[in-house]
Amino acid sequence: MSDSHETVPEITVVAGIIRDGDGRLCLSRRPEHKHQGGLWEFPGGKVEPGEALDVALARELHEELGLDVTGCAPFMTVRHRYPDLKVTLHFREVRRYSGEPHGREGQPVEWVPLADITERAFPAANRPVALALRLPPEWVVVPEGLEEPAVVQGLERLDPRRQGVYLRGWSQDPALPRLAACCRERGLPFWVRDDAALAAREGAAGLHLSRRALMAASAAELSGFAGVISAACHDAAALEQALALDIPMAVVSPVAATATHPDVAPMGWDGFAALTEGRPLVFYALGGLSPDDLTTAREHGAYGVAGIRAFWPGVD
Repeated sequence: MSDSHETVPEITVVAGIIRDGDGRLCLSRRPEHKHQGGLWEFPGGKVEPGEALDVALARELHEELGLDVTGCAPFMTVRHRYPDLKVTLHFREVRRYSGEPHGREGQPVEWVPLADITERAFPAANRPVALALRLPPEWVVVPEGLEEPAVVQGLERLDPRRQGVYLRGWSQDPALPRLAACCRERGLPFWVRDDAALAAREGAAGLHLSRRALMAASAAELSGFAGVISAACHDAAALEQALALDIPMAVVSPVAATATHPDVAPMGWDGFAALTEGRPLVFYALGGLSPDDLTTAREHGAYGVAGIRAFWPGVD
């Protein structure tokens, strides 16, 4: 018997992340008669065969909203399988446009503050984007072997507008409250390791679960933490556990060869895309990468990139 997934139609869609001068985001509501009707979405539409993504986005936003787009960049790619449809969504951040968006096809269109985005009902393929909009594109892991003053110096050089930091080796250290205070003072989002109560007590933006902690975790013990929970995932079993626990973010590795784990075979970008496809999480790619790999990561299903040596200030 053939795989039932083979008969599921496939489409490619491009959608725009559009902001106004106040940082609000443009959302439109899908017509009731369409697939996922009645839900809110980031506006866009189908990509025609052979059509470039930027061209498709400009065409769709002009047809739907009356906007003239003159500049955009990759934001995130989501590959999702609904029971009746397989869709690849290329989200593009609209950098330059003219016009005021309005529903040219009769659909409701609204400017929504970022803080209110998660209150809207989205199709499953749009939900990771709603969270990613609140997260930094770079996730910096503090190198091992540093003394506390060197860590503080490094934290002071990170950019809170585009970077978050994982205090991996310091999460159970007596210096953690001082490092956490340094992050809070600078508005730098930080993650601690494996301990939900500790993360809540220190006001962490996130709790990161090692694979060991992920596989042993229960929903009840994680429910008391209000921040973003992420998980270290190297295989499909870990990703399925993250989904079962309703964990929204996964750090997937290794994409490329790393100096810290030279004996582990990298999955490559094709392997990364295959592993993450169809799983509605916010993905960070880790392993042998640098900030320069962000665009490539976003083209293969990630939102952000993570690392140690190429991300930490002052490390060659």
